[in-house]
Amino acid sequence: MKKLAVLLVVAVLGSSQVFASDNNPNKNQVQKLRNTIAALLEAPQIEVETELKANIQFTLNNKREIVVLNVESKNYIVEDFVKSRLNYKKVDPEVLSTGNRVFNITLKIQKPQEA
Repeated sequence: MKKLAVLLVVAVLGSSQVFASDNNPNKNQVQKLRNTIAALLEAPQIEVETELKANIQFTLNNKREIVVLNVESKNYIVEDFVKSRLNYKKVDPEVLSTGNRVFNITLKIQKPQEA
């Protein structure tokens, strides 16, 4: 009886460790995709007086290209900037295989700090 109780405790502890581990490779892939997008949108040549924001919706096609679906911004220059920098740019094959997933990100362009 004592051996059965010990075996049961070991089985419960072992199974809880299996469920507690984070086997979500998607999280890491989404972070890589975010870093790729950030690199593509780096150093905008846009004159800003205040902070500009844009909400960007995009997806990846079967050729692993970024397809910009929508850019919501009050400034059309920001929309053109985002589309020119992102649309149909290839991403690393390791980044993501998503199917028909739509991604949403927010872009903030701040006025440069004067030194």
